Order: sequence, then C-alpha cells, then structure tokens
Amino acid sequence: MPDTHNPIRIILVTLALLALAVITWRISDVVIVTFGAVVGAATIRALADPLSRVFHLSDRWAISLVLLTLVAMFSAAVWLFGGQMIGQAEQLRSSVPDAWNKLLAALNESQLGRALVESLRQSSTGSQTLANVGIATGVLAAAVLDVLLLVFLSLYLAYDPDEYVDGCLRLLPPPRRAQVKRALVDAGAALRSWLLAQLIAMAIIGVLVGLAMALLRVPLALLLGCIAGLLEFVPVAGAVAFTIPGVLLAFAKGPALALYALIAYVVVQQIESNVIIPLLQRWAVRLPPGITLTSVVVGGVLFGVMGVVFATPLAVVVMALVKHLYVEDTLEGQNGAAAGGPGVAMPKGEGG
Repeated sequence: MPDTHNPIRIILVTLALLALAVITWRISDVVIVTFGAVVGAATIRALADPLSRVFHLSDRWAISLVLLTLVAMFSAAVWLFGGQMIGQAEQLRSSVPDAWNKLLAALNESQLGRALVESLRQSSTGSQTLANVGIATGVLAAAVLDVLLLVFLSLYLAYDPDEYVDGCLRLLPPPRRAQVKRALVDAGAALRSWLLAQLIAMAIIGVLVGLAMALLRVPLALLLGCIAGLLEFVPVAGAVAFTIPGVLLAFAKGPALALYALIAYVVVQQIESNVIIPLLQRWAVRLPPGITLTSVVVGGVLFGVMGVVFATPLAVVVMALVKHLYVEDTLEGQNGAAAGGPGVAMPKGEGG
C-alpha cells in the first residue's frame, strides 16, 4: 500500500488545493454564474418532474412543456399588465428621488437629522459623474451577458444533467464515484425542494405586500408587490431592499402613511417568519437562520451581488454535500467502525 502520510504527498495535495482556491477566486464570476445555472436547471426540473410523473412524459418533453408554459405565462402577463407595469416603473423612477428629497428635508429639521444628512453628502462628494456613468454602463453590459450565459447554461443542464455529472465524476477515483454521485443526487433533491418552497414564499409575499400597499393607498402597489416577490428570493437583504421603495413612496404622501407602510412590511415579514416558512419547512430543507445570514455575507464578499442572490441555495447544496461526504462518511463512519456500530457495513442478521 502507498504511504498516505508521506510528507511530500501532503505538501503536493496542499499546494494543489491552494492553486484550486486561487483559480476559483480569479474566475469567481464564472463560478457563481455556473452555480446560478445549476439553480436555474434545478428549478426547471423541479417544475417538470410532477408533469413527467402524472402524464408519463419523458424528461425532455416535460421540460419543453414547462418552458412553453412559462413563456406563455410571461407573454400573457406582459400583454395584460405590461403597459401598467412600465408606467409604474417610470413613476417609481421619478417618484423615489422626490420622496428621498422630502425625507432629507424632514431630517434637516432636527440637529441629529442634519448631522446624518451632512455625513451622507460628505460620503458622496468627489464622485466623477462621467466615470460613474461609464462604470454603470460596463456593469450593466456585464450583467446582461451574465444573464444570457446563465439562461443558456440552465437549459443545457436541465435537458441533459447526467452528461455533465458523469463527466465530473470521471475526475474522481473509481471507488469514490458511486458515493459522490449519491451525494450529488441528494444535494440536487434538497435544492429542488428548497427552490419550490422559495417560489411559493415569493408568490405569497408578493401578493401580501401588493394587497397591503393597495389597502393603504400607497402609490404603485402592483409594482411594489412584484418587487417584493422577486426580492424575497434573497433572504435578509431582500426584505430590506423591497421595504425601502414602499416606505419612500408612502413618505411622499405623508409621514403617517410612511409609518403605516413600515408597519405593514414588518407584519408581512413576521407572517413570513412565523407562519409561511415553518409550514414550508415541513417538507422542504430547513436552513438555520444563522447559516442563512452568514452565507449571504460570505457570498457578497466572495462573489458580489450575484453571490448575495445565490448564497442561500449554495449553502443548501454545501450542507447536503458536507453531510453525506464528511459527516456521515468520515466522522460517523469512523466512529461506527471504531465501536463496531452503524458505521460498519454488515448485512442484516449478521454481526452477533
């Protein structure tokens, strides 16, 4: 047997891992977009699997039916609400700066508010408008390319995932391939269940926010509901992000309405935390809040905005892989082997 404790081998493995980490860091944009494509493919297959089971369709036909349905639903939504949404988006673009100016004027009426406004102005001084416009244009172009790449990769992965999984497994030693494949299958199942739960939560939150803003007569209630539903995909940061425009638009109508809108957002978020999420977690993956928050922060630091968006599904996959490949195989397997317990693979009826 080869000496697995050979210092030279350990040094080479360590250097290889460091090189892999450096390469991953340098191509972090490609890595996070690729994982986003995995999430997209998992979403498509999660929607296609029930159709395949109920109507006895092949995977390709079920996926094609899902894509056609999504395109039809999107086209119908654009035809029914497209003009209204574009008008509301234009109103939002012009209304938010006015609401922000009113908020600054209200803050200037107090000494503490004036100090806060002054600090904001100092932090924004020295900016170069042309440079900022150029940077924003470059970022927008890169975002569009990333989205296109994500969409096409999602389609390729959704239609033929086994080809890519088997190709990756060939990089591993043959004895480990079956175990890693089982771990990947379980991680994919965990990701699909989390995605379905998240899509349901997004729809519910969007409807609740839209209804609450409409009842309070906050402008652009339909658009605010759509924004809330989309940003609900991002835990913690998304809730803060979709609250700000609603409160600002309400403040443009008066401080009292802004307070009511803020209370409505807090109530919706409490319903989400105490009712919607616990119900969904009965059959979906449960991710502890501490891990969720940590994953969002780490994803933002490592991968930027895309890292924040896909931090939670990445955490779901990592937790599933760690559970199967390290906790159950290495830790519990070694403990079971040492004690002659469950970690030892024995046929039933043997061993004593």
